[in-house]
Amino acid sequence: MAIITFSLTCEALLGGRKSVTRRDWKPSHMANWQRWYDEGKHIHDAYDQIPIAGGIKIAEIRLVERPYWEPLKNMPEDDLEAEGGMVDTLEDFYELIGLPPSHEVAVIRFEVVETEAIVG
Repeated sequence: MAIITFSLTCEALLGGRKSVTRRDWKPSHMANWQRWYDEGKHIHDAYDQIPIAGGIKIAEIRLVERPYWEPLKNMPEDDLEAEGGMVDTLEDFYELIGLPPSHEVAVIRFEVVETEAIVG
């Protein structure tokens, strides 16, 4: 089981509003996620930030399709809400993540299968 962090979108994830994430991953990291999917390893831990920085597990997610590469310019507008609803336009999304529309990113589609009780 791998981990993936949702520092900017924890509330959206836990509130059931986030079902896709786009990541600027190295090809080797993406290859791991694709291999795990192909091996039937679809459940992964969701953290609020990386564990080494004190992050805690907030949920478990299930990949609903094999991770794939996609240029940001091909992102469906409907995915703005599925990304957590932080912005209203694709242009604002590109600015938020600091990447040009031509940049290819990893797309991870998932569903939350279990949330953790958060003490604090």
